[in-house]
Amino acid sequence: MVKIKELFREKMHPVVRTLLINNILSLTGWAFISPIFAIYVVQNVKGGSIKAVGICYFTYWIIKGLLQLFISNYLDRVEGEADDYMTLVLGQFLNMLVPIALLFSKTTGELYLIYCILGIADALYVPPWNAIFTRYINPKRVSFEWTLNSTGFNFGSAIAILIGSSLALIFGFPLIFFFVALSQGISLVILLSMKRYFLRKKKTPSEYYFPFRI
Repeated sequence: MVKIKELFREKMHPVVRTLLINNILSLTGWAFISPIFAIYVVQNVKGGSIKAVGICYFTYWIIKGLLQLFISNYLDRVEGEADDYMTLVLGQFLNMLVPIALLFSKTTGELYLIYCILGIADALYVPPWNAIFTRYINPKRVSFEWTLNSTGFNFGSAIAILIGSSLALIFGFPLIFFFVALSQGISLVILLSMKRYFLRKKKTPSEYYFPFRI
């Protein structure tokens, strides 16, 4: 039987570790809204309905799904990591603004626009995050390190959904949107902390793959 400490014995690249923290925090933040968004729309948005919620998610997935194809193709064609990093930061920045905009939305039209922006934000965020994460991953721990991202999101979301629904019941919706914006802001700061590393013009092969030197 494999002990828990043995799962983490292999060395993890600092970039992978930082991206894991950033992504888990960002995705977990959105989980605060998951159990209460439909209720918020019905109770607080003019013309709000379950159908309006469905249109919001439809708009998000269509925009993200289409746009990320073009963004990922562009990033693959540009040499270096500066474009990946700046696109990632821009996507995270937009993610930080969306929960604030949601809090002040009053009509379904505003909601649709905000979810369109959220689709753009994630289309900017996901392709470069995947590219950078893949580039620095431990080739002997590919499955495990990708699964760490998924497991961290699973546990984080479970806790956030439970806490979010309870806080919304006690303190109302504004506090929930504040927590989401805060989590996105901290995630942005985490990405900005890696600025000097990603904007350097040249790196040696050992800085990408194992064994590596930072």
